Amino acid sequence: MAVSADILVPLALALTVAAAWLACLSLLRLRRALDRLHAVAFLNAAAALPISAAAFATDGLSVRSVKVVLVMLLTLGWGAALAHATGRALLLRDGPAA
Repeated sequence: MAVSADILVPLALALTVAAAWLACLSLLRLRRALDRLHAVAFLNAAAALPISAAAFATDGLSVRSVKVVLVMLLTLGWGAALAHATGRALLLRDGPAA
């Protein structure tokens, strides 16, 4: 059973917005810097798949949807590298209490 783009695109974008709100709420709730960093890294990972699915549902296999996937992969890679570097800097600055 195929899901039409009229249903998949709003659902995928709603999932992305829900992940963003969850990350925002967790930034307010979490106390330690490393815990907050996990919330930001979660948003980076959780938003990539629904946005890519929305692009493919809208255009199918096209140049634009492939570009969206490539941008999402670059965002995931850079986000992971930046989260790692930030986490190491926090540990060096604050020690185990970070």
